[in-house]
Amino acid sequence: MKIKTTAVCAALLCMLFVIAPRASLANGELLKDASFESQLSPDQGGWILFDESLFSTSDARTGSHSMFNWGFSRTVQSPPFLLGTVSGSYQEFPAEPGSRWRLTGYGAVPRPLKGTPAFGIVQVSFFDAGGNDLGTVETAGSSGPRAKTSNQVNSKTPAGEWIFLDTGIATAPAGTATVQAFTLYVDYSGSNTSQGVYFDDLSLSRM
Repeated sequence: MKIKTTAVCAALLCMLFVIAPRASLANGELLKDASFESQLSPDQGGWILFDESLFSTSDARTGSHSMFNWGFSRTVQSPPFLLGTVSGSYQEFPAEPGSRWRLTGYGAVPRPLKGTPAFGIVQVSFFDAGGNDLGTVETAGSSGPRAKTSNQVNSKTPAGEWIFLDTGIATAPAGTATVQAFTLYVDYSGSNTSQGVYFDDLSLSRM
């Protein structure tokens, strides 16, 4: 958890966790344990979890497991700050400039999320050999590197309904060495509650 002002925005996401172990593209496979059933460790090429994230058996779209990213958000008075969270999981793969990638999956909430911003997404971003965030070709016109993010699971999402999430195509910019595929939950709503998003059945495609 970190103290942030109400001006915190989703651009924060692409600045996190820029150095990670590389997963393998052996036999043409992309995501390992894409439905979270095997719970592979990072040294086996599985998901790297950060902050409040865990493999869950409480809800799943298929099988018996999903990924649950969650956190706690509240307002701290005098002066007013938001104490929030960015939690998630990711895998990393070798990539080169001009390569095109698409990440899809499903997200669901056990109960409607309270407040804004509080949302779950899947995300693709590219990094150079030094671990510097390059964003994507599609976001190159922004003020800084930005990830390619999916539609959101948020306060408008009905509880228990699995929503299809899709980043669309993300193109690697010049200098790319790796691509990272994320599940993410962001909550700076000041809702004074613990809440989060389940993710399941992800797919990372090289176009």
